[in-house]
Amino acid sequence: MFDYQHNLPEEFECRRQETSLKRKQTLNDAFDALITSSPLINGDEKRYEQLGLPGFASFTKALAHNSIGLVEQSSYESLLMAIQQGSQSAFEEVQLGGGKRLLTNPLNAYSFQLIGNDSHGARIAVAPEFASRNTAIDMVERYWMALSRDLRFDQYANSRLIADACEDLNNLGFEREFGFECSPETIFRGPYEGCDIGPHVSQFLLRDFQFGNQPIQQLQRYPREGLDYLTDFETWNQVNNGQINPTGSDIIDGTRYITTLRDGGQWVHLDFPHQSGLWATIILLGLKANISEASPYASEDITSSEAFGSLGGSDITVQSSLAGVYALKHAWFQKWVVHRRLRPEVYAQRLELCRRGELGQPDNPLNNDKFDGLFGSGADVWRKTSVLDRILEHNQQQNKAQSRGDQNGTWLLPMAFPEGSPTHPAYPGGHATFVAAAATIAKAFFADGEFFNPKVPIDQGQQLGDYQGPTLTVHGELNKLIANVTLFRDGAGVHWRTDGTASGLNAAFDRQGNGIETGGNLLGEKMAISMLRDIKRTYRENVGTFEFRDLGGNLVQI
Repeated sequence: MFDYQHNLPEEFECRRQETSLKRKQTLNDAFDALITSSPLINGDEKRYEQLGLPGFASFTKALAHNSIGLVEQSSYESLLMAIQQGSQSAFEEVQLGGGKRLLTNPLNAYSFQLIGNDSHGARIAVAPEFASRNTAIDMVERYWMALSRDLRFDQYANSRLIADACEDLNNLGFEREFGFECSPETIFRGPYEGCDIGPHVSQFLLRDFQFGNQPIQQLQRYPREGLDYLTDFETWNQVNNGQINPTGSDIIDGTRYITTLRDGGQWVHLDFPHQSGLWATIILLGLKANISEASPYASEDITSSEAFGSLGGSDITVQSSLAGVYALKHAWFQKWVVHRRLRPEVYAQRLELCRRGELGQPDNPLNNDKFDGLFGSGADVWRKTSVLDRILEHNQQQNKAQSRGDQNGTWLLPMAFPEGSPTHPAYPGGHATFVAAAATIAKAFFADGEFFNPKVPIDQGQQLGDYQGPTLTVHGELNKLIANVTLFRDGAGVHWRTDGTASGLNAAFDRQGNGIETGGNLLGEKMAISMLRDIKRTYRENVGTFEFRDLGGNLVQI
C-alpha cells in the first residue's frame, strides 16, 4: 500500500521548490517582455493646445465644458494631473461637469496582473491623428453605419443605401486606409480571415446552446427601430457635460436574433467582458468541436482518464473568460495614460461647430482657412463625401419626430445609445481588446475545422434556419466574433474602426504588405498569447504546442 505520509516533508519541499521555479519563470517572462521605452503618441494634445484649443481633439466627456461643448482648461488640466499622479486621491480632485456621469474606472489603468504580460509594458501603434485622412474616412464610415442601423444584413445586396455607402467610401480611398474595398459583402465587416464568408453575424452570437442544465436562446432584446439619440446640440452638450445621464432609458420593443447593426449594438451595450468568450467556448464544447492536439487528451497520449479541471471544459471556459478581464487592464492603460483619444460623437460635434459658424465661416463651413487648419488632410474628405447631406436630413427627421431642437438638422452623429459613448477614452476599444483576447484562448484550445450545421436568422429574426453557402470554419467564426463585437460598437457610434480592428494591407490572411497595428484586437491577442505562455507551465499533463493563425494570418506556436 502507498504510504504518502512516509515522505511527506520531502515531498512538500520538492513541491515548494518546483512552485518557486515556475513562479520565477513566469516572473522572468513578464519582466523581459515589459517594454520600458515611452509609448508613442500622435501629438494631438500638444498640437491643439498650441492652437489655443486645449482638449479639442482629446477625450473630455463628463468634464466641465463651455456653452459650445469645448472643455474648460482647468477641468482638463485637473484630469491630466490626476493621470500623471495615478492615485485614488488625485482622481478625487478631477473637476467634473454636471456630475451626473462619472469617469469610468481610470484607476484600472494602473492595475497589476499576475498572469500574462503587464499592461504598462505593452505597446500599440499611435492612434491616427485627428486631422488625418484616416480619421476623416473612419468618421464617414461611422455616419454610414448610423444611417444603415436598421437595415437587415441579408438585405445589403439589394440596398440602394448600402450601394451609396460603398461608392462614397471607395471614392474616398477606404481601401488604402483600411485594407479592403467596400462591397455589400464586405461593408461593416472585419478584415480578418473568415469575416467576409457567410452570414454577417458569427455563429457564436447566433447559436442556441446549453449552459449547464439551462437552455440558452440567443434571442436579443432589440431597441426601437428608427430612434437615434444626441442629434440636437442642446442635448448633446448636456450629456457631454455630465448634466444629465439618460443611461437605461432605451425603448425595447421585443426580442429577435441579431439581424441589424442596431441589434448588434444593443448586445455590446449590455454584455459583460467575459461573456462573448464564455459563450463561444461553451458552444464549441456543446458541439463537441475538436480540441487542439496540444492536449494529450485529444492526441490520445492519455487514454486512462479524461480532462476536467485541467484542459477540460471547466478550465477552457474560465481561461477564455479571464483573458477578457485581464485585457481590460491593457486597454485601460492605453486609453487613460497614453492616448486619450476623443470619441466619434465628439469629432462630429466639431464638424457641427464649423457648420454653425462657431469655428470658421457659416456661409461656407468646409472651405476656409480655419477649417483646413483644424481638420488638416481630412478637410478634403469632407469636401468630397456625400454623407453630410444625408446626415443633415436624417437628424432633421429625428429632431422633428422627437420634438427636439435643431429641427433644420445637424451634422451630429446619430447615436444608438441614449447616453452616447462611455466616459472613458476611445483608443483602444475595450470590447475590441477583451473579445480578441478571449477568442485567442479559444483558438488555442480548439482545433480549426468545419463549423458544422451553421444557422442564419429567418422569419424576421424570430427563428434560426439552416445556412446554405460556403463552408464556415471554427477559427473563421472566432475571427468573425472578434470583428462583430468590435464593429457593433462602431455601429452604435461609440468607436472608431481603428480603435478595434487592425488597419492596412496586412489586416487579413490573403493581403500582402505592411499594415498598421492599430486597435484593441491586436492588443488583446498579444495579451492572450502571453497568458497562454504562463498557464501552459501550470499543467501536470505533457502539453504539446498550441498552434493557430493570428489575426494577420501568421502561424503562432506556444
